[in-house]
Amino acid sequence: MYTVAAGPVAVDTGVRASAAEVIALIGSRTVGPVLITGSVGGTAISNDSVYYWPSSLSAVDEYLSGLELGFGAVAGTIHIVIAHVDGDGTLSLVSEQTIPVVAGPSSVNPGLSILKPAGSVIGLKRTGVGTWYYTAGAIPNGESEWFTAVVPTSHTAKTISTNNGPQWKATFTGEIGTKARAAYATANELIDIVGTELEVGWPSLVSTGTDTPANYSIVMQTPVPTDGFITQVDVGADGAGVALVYVVEVLAGPTVNVISTTPVTLSSGVVPIPLSIPIEAGQYPAISGGGYKFQNSVNPQGIPAWIKAGTLSNGATVANSAQHRYEVRFTIKTGLVADAARALSGGARNTGMNLLADADPNGVVDATAIFASGAAAHPNPYVPPGSFALTAMPKSGDGFWGPGKPFVGGRRFFVPARPSLFNLYDGFRAKMAEHIANNDVLCLIADSIGHWALASNGPEHWFNLVTAFANIGIAADEPGMTALRPSSTYTPAFYGVTTSGTVSTGSRGPLGESIILADGAALAFTGAYEQVDVHYTQDAGQGSLAFAFNGGAAYKTVNAAGALALDQYSGPSLTGQAASGNFTLTAGGGPVEITGLIRLGVKIAGSRPRLRSLRASHGSYTFASFNTARLTSAIVQAGYAGGKIVPILALGINDSFGTAPATISTNISAVLNTLEAAAAPRILAMLPTRPSPAWDGSYTGGRTYDAALGAIRQTYRSRNVLTIPIDGFDYINAGAYQEGLHFNDVGHDSNALRFIEYVAERG
Repeated sequence: MYTVAAGPVAVDTGVRASAAEVIALIGSRTVGPVLITGSVGGTAISNDSVYYWPSSLSAVDEYLSGLELGFGAVAGTIHIVIAHVDGDGTLSLVSEQTIPVVAGPSSVNPGLSILKPAGSVIGLKRTGVGTWYYTAGAIPNGESEWFTAVVPTSHTAKTISTNNGPQWKATFTGEIGTKARAAYATANELIDIVGTELEVGWPSLVSTGTDTPANYSIVMQTPVPTDGFITQVDVGADGAGVALVYVVEVLAGPTVNVISTTPVTLSSGVVPIPLSIPIEAGQYPAISGGGYKFQNSVNPQGIPAWIKAGTLSNGATVANSAQHRYEVRFTIKTGLVADAARALSGGARNTGMNLLADADPNGVVDATAIFASGAAAHPNPYVPPGSFALTAMPKSGDGFWGPGKPFVGGRRFFVPARPSLFNLYDGFRAKMAEHIANNDVLCLIADSIGHWALASNGPEHWFNLVTAFANIGIAADEPGMTALRPSSTYTPAFYGVTTSGTVSTGSRGPLGESIILADGAALAFTGAYEQVDVHYTQDAGQGSLAFAFNGGAAYKTVNAAGALALDQYSGPSLTGQAASGNFTLTAGGGPVEITGLIRLGVKIAGSRPRLRSLRASHGSYTFASFNTARLTSAIVQAGYAGGKIVPILALGINDSFGTAPATISTNISAVLNTLEAAAAPRILAMLPTRPSPAWDGSYTGGRTYDAALGAIRQTYRSRNVLTIPIDGFDYINAGAYQEGLHFNDVGHDSNALRFIEYVAERG
């Protein structure tokens, strides 16, 4: 169609579709001459032939959109076959599928959308489920049927008949019609899910004009089409003020029913104010007070509003007006659009998800103020991924949660992975309160994972992280060391302890390995420690040990000579120092055997009491490695401050390399018996984590991790040992292993978090 009233002459190109083509593309048609009667007047089809109506052939693509069948009283299925009609009249398979059919004649299957390409026909085949009928005699209207004995493959011959027509009708819809309907339905679904953005108010706001009177209210006459959120209000003003944003219903009168009221702060200029106010379909946004601007008797857009010279309340009468222009605009979003806007704005009113978004995730720029602001704005601020440098953790971490890693004064502060009623710092120390009060010592009895491997440095090891976290704001203590011998892959230097002079390995202490300093040999380390002490062997022929700071005169000397006595305590030895410096412990007058080293940081005045810790770990050790003599040594060393040992048993992976489960249980029981006999007030355990398949070759007689784990779990449960279930975490696929068995820094950090969180919540 074309018409030209004036101007250039219209030219008819002659390019147009015929009526038949248009109908075929956008219309629908029904194929099938036989009445659908089912068992009434019908005969059951007993063979497995495929029956086609040749009239289903079309020169354009069509979609099967409905199907009627003469079925019996029992529901069943039908097999749909689409076949291309080849040039020689044979049939070649295009596609096939089986669909369910309800019981009874004229069974309609709406909602189908099966493509039948141009040049193809559709046939149906019984499946044996349910009964399908044909009508005996000539097919009505002089039509014929095609059939093939089986589903065609390629160039399968067909048979033509004009009798005994199967009872089925098909409704076909043209390609354009089908796609348009699908697109329409999909678009509506997407709009509902993805959502929309609606701006209600005046465009191109300004902050000039006349101030609205005190408490003056306007209700925009645009109802929200679907449930959503007011995510922003833009207001033009020339100074500070407090306004109220409302969600209202407008009833007959017109009067309003106030659904919600939210205060906002206005400032000079046209200021966007992020919000997150729920608003339901049919409700209206409104604003009152704050002195926002309006243009008196100027409303070129003719946007109407209901107005009231006062604040809004339930039952308040409002008046219709399009006289003035008010410098206010609301943004209303629905669906995922609203969810994204709320998440990106921190939920504004308020999910807490984005309150720390401006904090430096690289741990360089101090984020203390941002964390403090987040803690004040929301009970559960989310800590996003990254490392954050702080000088203090607000509220001891109350409410903070997420995957991020805060560092307070350079020391890792743990927050729970999920929102919690408790902070991990106070929660963990509360569960350790009795041990802190009694000067008990948390002692890690472990293998290579607990000793060293494979953290990048000492402070990154999970047990050091636990000690540092428990004593944040108190003292920078090091866990007590027992692995001081020089003949090890994991040398003391990893924890900052070096040796000079002649040293050798002894056979005493919690590990059955000690360090022996020859006359003139020394241990050395650097740090800020208020107390440095050792456990040593007293014996005839032993020398003395001189403690010195920064190369000065000895501030303390301990004589190790005398009758044989194991694990003697040198302290408490106060260093008299608060600043960091170099400490040396030098043997003189003979050798000195050292079985343990204690280094306690300078305690902050007025702080809480410290949690004491000790490491008694050795690479390749099993439960059997910790015999009575070694455990007795650990028990003695853990009593240096008057308390008792609180063991953490982190063993079992080396036992799983071939030790029979029954033997593992026996060995665990022996360890527990010794610790219980020493009146350990509590025993904790960490289960071994699953190694990667690369370690399969380390298992004698096959892979026995699961069998070993079963024995370990059963024994701990029967002995009422608090078990931290780190075996329930996939360290392999989490990238938490260095080489498939030992933790990397990520693994150590997550291991510390799991230990702290489990003890804090359940210990």
